[in-house]
This record gives sequence, C-alpha cells and structure tokens, in this order.
Amino acid sequence: MVIFSHRDLGTAEQAWAGAPWITAAARLDLDDLARLIIVAAHPDDETLGAGGLLSGATRRGIPVDVLVLSDGEASHPESPTHSQGRLSRVRRTEVTDAVAHLAPSARLHFAGLPDGDLERNREAAARALASVLGPPSSGAEKITEGSAAGTWIVAPWRADGHPDHALAGDVAAAGAAWSGARLLEYPIWAWHWSTPDGEWPLGLIRRFDLPPEDHARKLQALALHRSQVLALSDEPGDEAVVPPAMAAHFARGFEIFVDGTAAEAPSPDASGTASLARSFFDEFYREARDPWGFETRWYERRKRALTLAALPRERFGAALELGCSIGVFTADLAARCDTVMAVDIAEQPLSIARERLAGRPGVRFARMTLPGEWPSGVFDLIVVSEVGYYLATADLERFFQRCRDSLAPGGVLLACHWRHPVPEYPLSGDRVHDMLATVPGLVRTVEHRESDFLLEVWQPEPARSVAQHEGLVP
Repeated sequence: MVIFSHRDLGTAEQAWAGAPWITAAARLDLDDLARLIIVAAHPDDETLGAGGLLSGATRRGIPVDVLVLSDGEASHPESPTHSQGRLSRVRRTEVTDAVAHLAPSARLHFAGLPDGDLERNREAAARALASVLGPPSSGAEKITEGSAAGTWIVAPWRADGHPDHALAGDVAAAGAAWSGARLLEYPIWAWHWSTPDGEWPLGLIRRFDLPPEDHARKLQALALHRSQVLALSDEPGDEAVVPPAMAAHFARGFEIFVDGTAAEAPSPDASGTASLARSFFDEFYREARDPWGFETRWYERRKRALTLAALPRERFGAALELGCSIGVFTADLAARCDTVMAVDIAEQPLSIARERLAGRPGVRFARMTLPGEWPSGVFDLIVVSEVGYYLATADLERFFQRCRDSLAPGGVLLACHWRHPVPEYPLSGDRVHDMLATVPGLVRTVEHRESDFLLEVWQPEPARSVAQHEGLVP
C-alpha cells in the first residue's frame, strides 16, 4: 500500500495535462448502459471520481444507485472542533446534497461502515452491494454470467493506494463477477501520489468526456462537499482534505476509469500468477502416496474432527467434496451423507480414494480441473477444503460462483484453508476466505480461526442456527 498524506505537495495537475496516454485513451460512451451503480468508500468519492458520469447517465434517464460504504467520519482525525459523530452527520448531509444535484432521481444507500477500517468489514460491504444489486436467484433461476448485462458497477480503483478504496474496489469486482455486470474503477489519490510515467495499466484506461452541462454540475457538486474542500476552521487539524491543488485533478472536462472487466478477463491474477496446473499435482503425488500426511498426522485428524463438528446438521442428502485427494475425509463424509460426489484434479490420489471407499454405496469419484469442469446437479453440502489457494483470483471468483449456483436451497458451504504462506500458491488462505465473504446471498454461520487454519460455514439467507433446527429457540 502506498504511504501518502493529503498534506503532501503531490503531483501538480499540469503534469497530468501533458500525459499522452490520457489524451489517447479509448473513449467511453453510454450506449450500452442500462443501469449504473456507483460505489464510494467515503462521501465525496462518487463526485470526485464519477460525478460527470453520474450526471450524464441521469440525463439519459438511466437508473442510478449510489452506495456509500462509510460516513467519512475519520477525515479529520486531529480536528479540535469536530468529533467523529459530528463529521459523520455533516458528511452524510453533504453527499445527499451532492448526489441530489448530480442525479436527482438516484437512489442513495448508506452502509454506515467504519471509515478507515473497511477491510475488517469486508463481508458487510459485500452484503451492502448485494442488497443494491438485488438478491441472487436460487434453484432453477440462478444468476448466470451476463444476467446483469447493461449494468455498470463503478468503484474506486483497487490500486489507488488507500486501503478503504482497495476494499471498495475488491467488493465491486466480486459483485461484477457474480452478476455479470461491467466493472469500471476510478482513481482518486493516485493522481496525488503517482506520476504520468508511473505504473498505470495503459491498455485498460478509458476516458469519459464530459458535456459542458455535466462538467458544470460536477464542479457545483464538489463545492457541496464543504467539509473536504474547505478548512473546518483555522485550527491545526482542520485543514482541507481536498485543497485546490488536489481538487484541480477533478475539475477536468473528462473522467478517467480503469476497465476492471477487461483486467479480469485473463485467468492469471493481477500479479500475473496463474492457477496451479494439473502437472503440479501429478508431480507432487509422484513423490509420495500421502504428501500432506492425511493418514498419519494428528494435526489432520484434529482438523477433520473440528470440520465435522462444525457441520450444522447431523445428516445431509447429496454432498460435493471439491479436492478430495486420497479420500480420507471422503470416508467421514460418507458416514454423514446419503451420497458423496468427490472430485480431484489428479488421477493418482483418486485411484487411492477409490480403493479406500470401494463398495461404499453412494460414493462417486471424478477427475476434474476446476472451475472449467464442474459436476452437474445441486448439493445439500459442498466442502471446499484446502483447494481455494491453488486458483488465481479470476478462477477463484468463478469457482465460488459455481459453488453458489450448485448449492441447494438451505444448503451448506464449508470452507477450510491453511493460513501459512506457501510460495508456490497463487493466493493465501486468508485471501480465499476474504473472497468467499463477497459472495452474494450467503451468510456466515460458523467461524473458527486459529493461527494455522480458517474454518467457516456459509448458508443461503435466511439461515437457521442449529438450536433453531432443534427447536430450542424460535
């Protein structure tokens, strides 16, 4: 994360004015826009980054929603005149006035999450966006790719250098992946700390030229965020967060977006890392029958016991185990489920698993490369144990989408992952669970966190607790 302050001198707007990649950027038009959702980490993000787009869409009669994740109460942490409570009230009023000026018909939504701490509220932020998008369908009417065609989700750029902006962009990217919406990301602080020859994704830059009416409305709306563009008082700590030099970046007659949908198109993640290939696992199992020690380590026996104890029902109908390896946990599932479909990417561990469970009715095995290949049907229980971090970001998003679409009404999704770093893996276990927290329509009902692994249970909303199922509470 970039370290910067609004008190820094920053890059002057004149430096950006001569950047050839800004002048030559592909133009963005609204011809295929049917619905616009603006996500803001803080009040004023929507105006700074996308105020002209907001105004232009509204003038065309396009439905608009604006989701503000925090109230921006931490904008002046050293203020001697304004408490966080007062700033929260002031900034809600300001963004309400600014959005009404830009888009009188827009629906404004407040998530009320803590300013400066959005990362620890990732799940709540994802749920807020899912509520704006609308609940996912279930059963035969599941969301499929492209079901939100014509919808644009526009959010802060994930590489903007501010942790709240990164979180907002992450949540928007996941929402776009689940729904099939287009993702566009707007830089804000990058204009301040970066330079024209910095690491910008030049092939993904899109420029939206503002008609005079929308340009004027944006400037007027920005002025309505008085607590940010003006000093709260003459006292130290009350300085403007967006002083004139910073505001100049947003007084342009155009807005710049990063095409997040195009960025997510390749299978490799943002760092260029791809999902682990089948050859990796073939080679791994060639060295040993049980390379992870499923049969011998007490660590693994304890983890399986905790995993089984976390299941919220005594029995399940159909279960899907994704990444079954040599079938040790498959045998435990078979004792709790009517049928088990177990899949793995490599044939060698599958042959051991088939031998282990030979003659067990209702247990089937298949070799599949996930998420491109996927078993048919719906399942009452889906187990994702120690497999998510083998996938690059885009593949994991699709993987979780397919898990959600394969989950029966009232079903259970269990996920468990190692937390220590493994250099060969594209993602960490914590990152896998962060991404799972952005899946719409699911609520976490169990969370077990220790230094070695994360274990969570997710269920479709509304979820009933074990005590409710047992009739112990209403």
